[in-house]
Amino acid sequence: MSILKKFLKTWNGELSFQAKQTFNSINAAAKMVVPSKAAEIKVDDNSIRYQHSTIKEVVNDNTLPTPGPTDPGKGKGEKKLEHEDNKIVKK
Repeated sequence: MSILKKFLKTWNGELSFQAKQTFNSINAAAKMVVPSKAAEIKVDDNSIRYQHSTIKEVVNDNTLPTPGPTDPGKGKGEKKLEHEDNKIVKK
């Protein structure tokens, strides 16, 4: 029995656009830093530039991770070091 895998490809890039929005006052327009959902946004199709893409396997969310061979919390802690008169001294 074979398990079907799925892959997600994502493209990243840049483009030019123009956003237009109508306001009731100049003060309201001046306070708006970025366009809201009410704005009409037009993308210039000739300006789309793809920079890179990535592909990754889509993981089934219903699976549980398998435990590793050792306890990740078990281990040796490191001692802090202090500098004393240009000599390293262990605490």
